[in-house]
Amino acid sequence: MDISKKDTANMQRLAQEGKQVAKIQKEDFPNYTYEQIYAVIYEAGGRAAQGIKRMITIRLNELLHSKKETKKVFVSETKRLVLDLYENHKMNQKKLDKIRKALQE
Repeated sequence: MDISKKDTANMQRLAQEGKQVAKIQKEDFPNYTYEQIYAVIYEAGGRAAQGIKRMITIRLNELLHSKKETKKVFVSETKRLVLDLYENHKMNQKKLDKIRKALQE
């Protein structure tokens, strides 16, 4: 089943807002499989905040038992993931500011 551009954009937006892929599938797009939704989000370069947190946790745990060369890779990946979280947070703050402003009018 092909996923429309509108559905794709909505899935990506929900993931960026921090909604879990499983909840996106269950609550918003029950006609698509979890795998289809995950692929749409991942292919666009987006990740849910919870997924990023999990990836960081895994990398930090692996860092404890890794060799020096591998540690550099883990640190680099973790920095990128933290930057992704930060950028998503900034974007969400701007959205919340717009919503608050609209509600005050």
